[in-house]
Amino acid sequence: MNVSEANIEVIAIPLADIEPNPDQPRKFFDETKLEELAAQLRSVGQLQPIVVRPAGDTFQIVMGERRWRAMHLVEGATTIEAKVVSSVDDENAFIMGISENIGRADMTLMEEAQAYADLVGFGYQAERIAEMFGKTTDYVKWRMDLLNLTTDIAELVAEGKIKADFAWYLSKLTPANQKVAVTRYMKGDFRTETDASTFAQALRMKENQEGFFSEKELSDKEKEDKAKERKQATSKVDQVERAGALLEELAKVTPTELAELFEGEVGKQLDAVERVRKAAAEAVKKLRKAKAMSEAKQLTVRPELEVEPEAEDGEVEQEPSETEIAEAAAEEPSETELEAAA
Repeated sequence: MNVSEANIEVIAIPLADIEPNPDQPRKFFDETKLEELAAQLRSVGQLQPIVVRPAGDTFQIVMGERRWRAMHLVEGATTIEAKVVSSVDDENAFIMGISENIGRADMTLMEEAQAYADLVGFGYQAERIAEMFGKTTDYVKWRMDLLNLTTDIAELVAEGKIKADFAWYLSKLTPANQKVAVTRYMKGDFRTETDASTFAQALRMKENQEGFFSEKELSDKEKEDKAKERKQATSKVDQVERAGALLEELAKVTPTELAELFEGEVGKQLDAVERVRKAAAEAVKKLRKAKAMSEAKQLTVRPELEVEPEAEDGEVEQEPSETEIAEAAAEEPSETELEAAA
C-alpha cells in the first residue's frame, strides 16, 4: 500500500498530539541538519505535510519525523500540517518509513541494515526488498551482513568511524578477528581504505586456511631454489626502483619539451610508459595482498584487544582510494568482490 491508496485527510495537528513511530528505522537525527531544516521552515514555511495515522487519542508518524522534529525548533510553532492516513497497518507504516529514509545521508549503515532485516522478519525476500527500494539484491544482502558485526564495532560503523566497504569485509570475520582488524584501523596502521579491506580479506583467508603459505618442511634443495628465486625477485624490484627514478625525471619535463624530444614518436613513447603503468598497478595490487597475507599469518589473535582509538587527535588522515570513489558512486561492493569474498 502507498499513501495514495489510503483514505487521506490533511489537517493542522498540534505538535504535542503527535508521537514518533517506535519502529522508525532511522534512530539518528543530525542536529545540524535539523537546524538547517528549521531555518527553512522559518523562512518559507512547511512545503510538504508529514504523514501520520490515528493512534488512540493521538497520532503516530508514518513519514516525516525530521520535519516534525525540526518544527519543534521553530519559535512559536504549535502545529504542523499532516496527512492523516487512516488505513495503514504496522507493516505498511514501517515500509513507508523505510522508503522515506533510504538514501538519506543521515541514515546510518546499521539503521539501513536493520531495516532490511526487519522486513525479512515480515516475510520479505531480499529480491523483493531490492525491488521495492530500487536496489540490487546483492546490495540488500551486503547491508544485512553488517549485522554480523560485534556490538562495539557496529557502533563505530553507525558513528561513521568505519567506512562501508571495510565494514562489510569485517562482517565476514570471527568476532576476535574483527577486533584485530579494527584495532589496527583505529590506530591508523593502514594507509588507505583498500589496504584495510585487503587485510580483512587476508584474515578471512587465514580463518579458512585458503591461499596461505605451505607449512611443509622444505628440503635443502628446495630451500636453495627458494633463496635463488627470492634473490632474483629482489633484483627485479631493484630494477623497478631504478626505472621509477627515470620516470620521475621524465615527469619533470614539460609537455612542450617532450614534444620536441620525441618529435614524431610521442605516441610510441606514451604507449611504452602506459604499459609500464598498467603492469605497475597490477603488481601493486598483488603486493598489497601479499603484504596483508604476510601480516595476517604472523598475527596471534587476542580477543581482548580494544577497538576504540587511543586518542582522538592521533587519527591518521587516509588518502582516497579507488574503493572510496566506488563507494561514493554506489556504496556497494561489485559482484566480483561479493563472489570472491563469499
